[in-house]
Amino acid sequence: MGPIGHLGIGFAAKPVSPKAPLWVLLVASEVLDILSFVFVAIGFEEVSMNLSEFIQGNTVISVPWSHGLGMSVLWSLLATTITFLIYRDRRTASIIGLVVFSHWVLDFIVHTPDLPLFFSGSPLVGLGLWKTNTGLIFSFILEIVLMVGGVALYLKARNRINDLAK
Repeated sequence: MGPIGHLGIGFAAKPVSPKAPLWVLLVASEVLDILSFVFVAIGFEEVSMNLSEFIQGNTVISVPWSHGLGMSVLWSLLATTITFLIYRDRRTASIIGLVVFSHWVLDFIVHTPDLPLFFSGSPLVGLGLWKTNTGLIFSFILEIVLMVGGVALYLKARNRINDLAK
């Protein structure tokens, strides 16, 4: 999933997590990609892709530290713990952890089987929505729906709070 869909989840989470600043929820939705960028830069992970390879499904992606299921659970638990230590609120901490983990779930839907369950050498998973032309179109629509829906939920809750304050 591209960044737009992930950010939509961050917006959607704001109404149920009023103590967390919106920017924290938006960053939480992108934590796995931020980690991947860092891990690729320091050589822990590898991403080699150009447009023709992407279309053919021949990309080289090795992202066990940032996008492996096991590590995604660990990053989510770490985000939950850090958030709890900062806000001392279980609900806020749980929502942040779920937003972090939602990244893996959305990527699982669209990625070809290149997401490791655990570390390098473990089975790779992904439903492969990106692999077909119809799937690419559907994933683009899904991203837009997630963003528009998330922003709509956020704005509706914000307007409701503003109305109550008057």
